[in-house]
Amino acid sequence: MPDVTLVIDGQTVTVPAGTNLVDAARMAGIAIPVFCYHPKLKPVGMCRMCLVEVWTPKIDPATRQVVIGEDGKPVMALMMGKLQPGCVTPVSEGMEVRTTTPQVRFAQKGQLEFLLTSHPLDCPVCDKGGECPLQNLTMQFGPSTSRFDYADKIHFEKPVPLGDLIYLDRERCILCSRCVRFQDDIAGDPVLGFDNRGRAWEIISKSDPPFDSKFSGNTTDICPVGALTTADFRFKARVWELRPTPSICPHCPVGCNISLDMRYDRLMRVMPRENEYVNEIWICDKGRFGMRFIESPERLRHPLIRKGDTLTPATWDEAIALVAEKLRTIRTHAGAAALGGLASPDLPNEDLYLFQKLFRQVLGSPNIDCCTGAPGEPDIIDLGSALGVGKGTNLASLGTGTAVLVVGADPEEEAPLYVLRLRGIVARGGDLTVINPYPTKLDRTPARIIRPRVGAEAFVALALIKAVIDEGLVADEVVTRRVQGFDDLKARLREHSVASLCDAAGVAEDTVRAAARAFAQAEHGIILYGRVALTIGADLLNALADLALLTGHIGKPNSGFIPLIPGANARGALDMGVRPGAGKKRGLNAREMWTAAREGRLRGMFIAGMDPARDNPAVAAALDALEFLVVQDIFLTETAQYADVVLPTASIAGREGTFTNAERRVQRFRQARIPEYNTPAGWDVAQRIARALLSGNGKAITPTDSTDGRTVQRPSAQTGTGAWDYVVASDVADEIAATVRGYADTTYESLGLTRKPQWGRQPNEAIFYDGTSYENTEGVGVQIAAEADNPKAVFTLQARVPSPMPADDAHPYILLAAPRAYDGRAWARDSKLLPRMVTPHLILSAADAAALEVTPGAPVRIASDAGQAVLPVQIDRHLPRGLALMPDVNGAPLSAVQTGPLTRVAITLHISEPVEMR
Repeated sequence: MPDVTLVIDGQTVTVPAGTNLVDAARMAGIAIPVFCYHPKLKPVGMCRMCLVEVWTPKIDPATRQVVIGEDGKPVMALMMGKLQPGCVTPVSEGMEVRTTTPQVRFAQKGQLEFLLTSHPLDCPVCDKGGECPLQNLTMQFGPSTSRFDYADKIHFEKPVPLGDLIYLDRERCILCSRCVRFQDDIAGDPVLGFDNRGRAWEIISKSDPPFDSKFSGNTTDICPVGALTTADFRFKARVWELRPTPSICPHCPVGCNISLDMRYDRLMRVMPRENEYVNEIWICDKGRFGMRFIESPERLRHPLIRKGDTLTPATWDEAIALVAEKLRTIRTHAGAAALGGLASPDLPNEDLYLFQKLFRQVLGSPNIDCCTGAPGEPDIIDLGSALGVGKGTNLASLGTGTAVLVVGADPEEEAPLYVLRLRGIVARGGDLTVINPYPTKLDRTPARIIRPRVGAEAFVALALIKAVIDEGLVADEVVTRRVQGFDDLKARLREHSVASLCDAAGVAEDTVRAAARAFAQAEHGIILYGRVALTIGADLLNALADLALLTGHIGKPNSGFIPLIPGANARGALDMGVRPGAGKKRGLNAREMWTAAREGRLRGMFIAGMDPARDNPAVAAALDALEFLVVQDIFLTETAQYADVVLPTASIAGREGTFTNAERRVQRFRQARIPEYNTPAGWDVAQRIARALLSGNGKAITPTDSTDGRTVQRPSAQTGTGAWDYVVASDVADEIAATVRGYADTTYESLGLTRKPQWGRQPNEAIFYDGTSYENTEGVGVQIAAEADNPKAVFTLQARVPSPMPADDAHPYILLAAPRAYDGRAWARDSKLLPRMVTPHLILSAADAAALEVTPGAPVRIASDAGQAVLPVQIDRHLPRGLALMPDVNGAPLSAVQTGPLTRVAITLHISEPVEMR
């Protein structure tokens, strides 16, 4: 549609057709006051605060032509003879808008006076005080005194809990419906609504448990008054006392931009920070309320050294010297292959890079991994580095012309903000297909749902490929230039039809064909995969890669893959090279390290930020068998209790660094406080160990360069300490930029994160009127290129038709580990979310529960070739028969029963032995 030109307060403005007057005025730097309107929500015109004069060219009823005056200009008429709400009035050609006339000012003053009739005068104690649009607009547009008798004010109970996290002060509420519309339209959780009428009209929670949503905290941000407050921040501090520090959420692969609002060195609250490329202006409740662990009294304060059976406090010099001595001894007598290291995919890039450098260059060991090695842990199959979404991708800009496939993923549990992003694409006209063996909350949103039998998901992907080929939807230009093996793929599929492949998966052919057409014909195509897809493995993911290649959805913005690999910085871990060496210098992966430790081939380990012993009892025997174990963490975890040396480390608030999110966007977080107990960052711990190893009392070891040559281009090894002279985190980032493929533009300077004189909200910022999220003035990160962004890169089609999963009468059920956002692990310490943590249980279909004669809460025994466990059961009537889900949460006995990512199990009602009464 063509742009529209109009005049606002004497300024000529050209804006896209369909823009409302409020947004058009802001483009011209003119602020029209609003309460109910929010640029992320559909306008409803409820508060009438944005009333303006709108003059349009007068139309002659007889000729339907514009009336021209004596001066040769169109005669202007006041639209409908009265003021118009700017938020629901679209622009039109030749329109003239006046926002400062006496009539407009009179309306604004009257509306504010009306809103304040029963509004309490509690600004001095209101959490919104100091960042409240009602305060600001009252000062700018409202009356100086009230004509309303104070005795006539209505008083309500204060406060009313909408849930355990959000409180409502009914007296402050102006009934703008922002919170209701956010939950309905953005979050897809319609749990709030209106009740009663007249002056008793109020917001209520409609769900059980109350306010059941993972995005509830956002309603307090967009509330234009102090009606909604959080249990986490209520009465904690005044906003003008807070020092906001830009940070990145460390809980999932989205990498939401947040602000840690500190008072001195205490965290008062976590707020969203605007970044349209990542999280827009939203964060989930896990990111908002799940940061209290950084101040937990259970944090490690000093290094610990094992003396006998006891871990005792030690100095840093003592601990580092002992670590260096033990690692040196093992390397000297047993070789570098006797050493192994595990580093968490939740650690920042700087920590991960120096961790692998310590092992590869100083210790010479290729045995490093970022996985725990649990029996059911799926292998990481990474399509993001080669076929990830192209540089410049912005999901917030996508709608019509975009098709998204969500395959084997539960975004709300694995990466919650993607639910909002995907719903936004659909709301703007995009097409969404969900392919998953069990239902998720995202099923409320898509155009179509494909529910394959568990283990048969690869057949769905092959059916999509076959439909694309049969219907002539292949992107010939891309296939000709950039794809090899097309004829071989067609030969492998020749004996199979779309119908036969759909039958093998147990899905409807017409639904698969519709999904194939929508995806192939879309201008932009995105495939998002998660935990279940990784569990199914290479057969599914290779087929999905071939689908993207054949349809041409690679190597361009807004097309490609978004892998939801477990870990906040799994993408960074892979890029930094925290994976086993390959080729001639092949290293052990985590699972192989446990076997090698039990067999005495692996004698020393360094585990950073990871707790593999927590849910895997089999790891305990391997840890006991080690000659030496050093653990670096912020808590004394179960794994740390087996260590010979425990090294504390700073939390995300006590240091700075970078994360790389699922879309390969590198983002920096800043240090918000003095490091807790003066603990160093993880990269500095690795550096101290390396220095001690390289220059230790004349017993220095010779560094090596044991790179795998796949992901990281490493500098030449040096024999002295010159390679380990990092002073600040930016020194490590500079080396990453110089040595890691694709990261050349990720120095702290090039990330565009230069602090400005005034950081945070300012009264003249438009976003200030939209809510209390922070405007991002410190950069939106840098997206690194995928291999497909190189137009010369060529890819080989690898999909094959797998063998169907065999039946097993002795183990008739298939067990899947189901990710849960509220998993009860270390991040949950001291959080207001603790009551919402998921406890271990098993989920069965209604049909299976009836066949087993079990009721909700009854104990069932899960048995496999690996072992058995007893759990209470929950029943999901939407779950397909034959599938059992065990949430992957703290305490879940997954490792006791899993033989692999997909495990066949037997399930029976557990009848405990009767207790003899005496």
